[in-house]
Amino acid sequence: MKIVFIQPKTIFGNTWEALNIGYMAAYLKEQGYSDTHFFSGFFDLDEMIIEECKDADIVGFSCTSPQMKHALQLAEKIKNSKNWIVFGGVHPSVLPQDTLDNKCVDAVVVGEGESAMLKIVQGDRSRIVQSPYIQDLDELPFPDRLLIKQERNIQQAYRDNNLRIASIFSSRGCPFNCAFCASHCVWTRRVRFRSVNNVLDEFTQVVKDLNIDFIKFSDDTFGLQKDWLINFCQEKIKRNLNAPFGCNIRVNTADREILEWLKKAGCKELWAGVESGSPKILEEMNKGIDIEQVKWFFAITKEMGFFRRAYILLGMPNETKNDIKMTEDLIDKIEPDMVGFTILAPYPGTSFYDPVRHKNADWSLVDEYGNNLVEGKYLTNVELVAEQKRLVKKYKDIITYRQKNIS
Repeated sequence: MKIVFIQPKTIFGNTWEALNIGYMAAYLKEQGYSDTHFFSGFFDLDEMIIEECKDADIVGFSCTSPQMKHALQLAEKIKNSKNWIVFGGVHPSVLPQDTLDNKCVDAVVVGEGESAMLKIVQGDRSRIVQSPYIQDLDELPFPDRLLIKQERNIQQAYRDNNLRIASIFSSRGCPFNCAFCASHCVWTRRVRFRSVNNVLDEFTQVVKDLNIDFIKFSDDTFGLQKDWLINFCQEKIKRNLNAPFGCNIRVNTADREILEWLKKAGCKELWAGVESGSPKILEEMNKGIDIEQVKWFFAITKEMGFFRRAYILLGMPNETKNDIKMTEDLIDKIEPDMVGFTILAPYPGTSFYDPVRHKNADWSLVDEYGNNLVEGKYLTNVELVAEQKRLVKKYKDIITYRQKNIS
């Protein structure tokens, strides 16, 4: 049985690592299904992907909302009477029936993919397939990084950052309820942690086999269990694993002890969702943090020598120019080493998705850095984009790589 996994592209050209596909492929291989192939819309031409799928039995697409347009374009050309085309990922998980309304889609995987894909490969021909979540993540083999041709992503990162970078997940799920996030639609709000030793075994393997300079933890929030995090740091030190790493972290879950252990263990970068300098807007986001926590976090992490990135989100429904000015003032006070200004994207699965208003939205034109869908009570979309450009220009010396060319 020939199985092909496809990572569609977006018009914005992001080259995300396909770790979720790497996990599914490794899981299937462990179950005896090794005739597995992978293609990326970021690197591979459509014509080649279509040609390689001619004799495939199962073709699986992993899709965010911006990737759906390209995925459906490919699926229409790949679909034949002999293959079974499966869509999974955030967008199909949130809108399974809408996805199935496309004649080129045979089935949708809702939620976690490994067990569901195994059922499909073994003959399940249900239109919607959802399996119980894997409780012990240590049971999963490490993602097949050779299959997903990760060297291409590493080379891209090297061109952008002069570092060989790879990513690892230490957990799945996020317990928080940020109104702008759809991650829970796949992973739920219950967090499942891999064991410290399991994560460090993969860390060791990835650094050695791929000659990696820096590890990015791709968890929504890293190390939510304090005991787990301290144990991870202690064990990393004991193993003499010197490769540095960075992670997403919340300003209200990190304390001095956690930060000290992260520093000892070689954590160089911390990426925190500041989002807004307005208490009113933070409350509207359901972010669960306050301004004093932000100030404390950025002060202590500066003192300790971390490279600190701040995520800022513009475009909440009740945001005013004064709220944005409060955000600007906060950035000036906390002095992040890098800052990015995104605009609210009303993706399916977020609190801002309207199934009527957004029914026919072209999600390929929607990106976290900009879209023409969102406008608030006090600011039009044009005004929001103008504010974003103004802030990007003001903070050009510390702006994210993605935003350096915004003028």
